[in-house]
This record gives sequence, C-alpha cells and structure tokens, in this order.
Amino acid sequence: MSISHLLVRLLLVPLGGVVAGCAATLVAFLANWKVFLSVIGGDAMTSGDVVPVLVGLAMLLVGSAATFAMLLPATIGITISEALAVRSLVFHVLNGVVSIWVGRASMVDPGRPFEFHGQPPAVLAAGLAAGLIYWLIAGRSAGLVPDAPRVVPPGVPNPRRVNDESVAQSVGRGSRP
Repeated sequence: MSISHLLVRLLLVPLGGVVAGCAATLVAFLANWKVFLSVIGGDAMTSGDVVPVLVGLAMLLVGSAATFAMLLPATIGITISEALAVRSLVFHVLNGVVSIWVGRASMVDPGRPFEFHGQPPAVLAAGLAAGLIYWLIAGRSAGLVPDAPRVVPPGVPNPRRVNDESVAQSVGRGSRP
C-alpha cells in the first residue's frame, strides 16, 4: 500500500458519492418530468420566462438534498466495499438500490421536496443509477489492495506467449503461404 494510492482513494470515494447523488437526482427528476413541469408551470418554459427556470433549478437543489439524505445508508456498503476490496458491479448497484429504498422508507413525513421520490420505480431507478455511477468512478478500484497479477498454472499455455510465437513465425516466413 502506498501513500499515493491512499490519497487517490480519499479523493475518488467522495467524488464518486457526490456524482452518484447527482445522477440519482437527475434520474428521479427525469422519471417524474410531468410532475416537475406541473410544479414550475410547463407553459412558462416555452414563453422564455426566467422565473420558472430559476424555480426549477431551486427545486433541483432541494431535490438533490433529499436524494443525498436517502442515499446516506450507502455509506455502510461503501465502507464494506473499501474494507474488503469488493469491486463487483452487482454489489454497488444493489447497494445503491437498497440504500435509497431504506432511506426513503425511514422518512416519516417526506413533504414537498420528496414528491419526486414518491413512486417506487423512480426511487429504484435513482438508486440503480447511483450505484452504477459510483461503481464507474470509485467502485471498480475499491480497497487499498491493488489487483494481484494473474498467475497462469503450469501446463496451461499462456495465450499471450502463444500469440507472440505465432506472430513471430508468420513474420519469419514472409508473405508466402
């Protein structure tokens, strides 16, 4: 374990969490696009008014706070994956889905900012997106232990060596068949 690898992990894990939360917010808003337009006034979007656009951006900000609160249980799974070097896509996607579901279920009275997380398919899609994005950024290289080199057992031909020898033989023979 090197200090540089530790510093990279200390940067990648929070970055992956923030980008995953933003992706989950975006998916939740896109899944409920009609609700979003009805709240900010869909007709005002086409007329060019600035106020509905600013209201929409404010709603995204408040909605992202709600999404981040619902994704908070994912820190348990992230800690487990970093401690045990779990790099599975399935683990991280299920971590996102389960954590957002548990976070949503644990809220007593969600209120207005959470109305974009009212439908279960939208919540599950947001958790799935969060898990996938986190895996792409930080989950593929989870843990402080780097990947071990793969050892080819004796008696099994090394595909890299076989290809190199066949290329060398074909080059040595020239272009004749």
